Amino acid sequence: MARKKTLAYKEAAGHFVKRAQKYNSSSQWVDDAGLIGKIRNLVNVGHEARVLDIAIGTGKIAQAFYGQVKYVVGVDICKDMVCQARRCADQIVLALAERLPFKNNTFDVCVCRQGLQFMDIKAVLSEIFRVLKFGGHALSCHLTAYAEEDQNETFYIQRLRNPARKNFFLPGDIQRLMREHNFSGIDYFEYITRESVNQWINNAAIDGTQRMKIREAYINSSELFRKLHAIEFKNGDIFDSMKMVIVKAKKSNGG
Repeated sequence: MARKKTLAYKEAAGHFVKRAQKYNSSSQWVDDAGLIGKIRNLVNVGHEARVLDIAIGTGKIAQAFYGQVKYVVGVDICKDMVCQARRCADQIVLALAERLPFKNNTFDVCVCRQGLQFMDIKAVLSEIFRVLKFGGHALSCHLTAYAEEDQNETFYIQRLRNPARKNFFLPGDIQRLMREHNFSGIDYFEYITRESVNQWINNAAIDGTQRMKIREAYINSSELFRKLHAIEFKNGDIFDSMKMVIVKAKKSNGG
C-alpha cells in the first residue's frame, strides 16, 4: 500500500512539473480576482492570524493573505510550482498534505483550492483538523459536477485533462467529508467559472490525443450536459460554465 501511495504522489508531482510554467494561464479560475476575493473574504481574519495554504501551487491564494496576516505558510509537493510562489508566503514547505510537518493547533485558517482531488482526502482532512486552532476555519474550493445527471460526462473530461486526478466531486461530497471529520458550522457556496476549453486543455501535461478526446467529448455531449454547462461552440473554441464549490468549516471547541 505504501508503494502504491508513493507512485500516486510521484504521478501527481510529475503532472505538475509539466504544467508549472503554463499553470497561471491554463484556466480562467486560476487568477480570477472575484474568486480569490471571495475566498479571502470568507475567512475574514485579523492581522495576528496564521494561515496555511495547502497545495499552494504558484501562490495565488496565499498572496491574497500575505502581508495582511501575521504569517502565511504554503505546502506543496512540486518544487517547480512553488518556485513561482516565493513572494506570496512567509514560508513554503515541500511536504505531503497527508503528513503535515506542523504541531497541533498551529493555524487560524487552512485553505485548499484545487488540491484535494490529488490527495488522500480523509488523511488530509484529519491533518487539517489537527493543525487548526480551536475556533479556526478550513476552506476548500474545488471543481465539481453540477449533479449526478452530468457526473459521468464531467468526470470523464476531468480525467482526460488531469490524468493524475484521484478524486471527483459532486457538490455535497466535501461538506459530508468535513462533517465526518468533526468539523462544524459548515457553509457551502457555488461559483461558476466560464472557461475556454482551448485554454483549459493547453496545460502542457496532456498530449494531442487526450486534447482531441476532450474536444470530441464536448462535441458528442448530451443535451442535458450542454444545458447545465451552458456549452457554446464559437470561433473554433468551446466554452464551458464549470461549477466550483467553496466549503467553509470550523474546528469547534468541542472538536
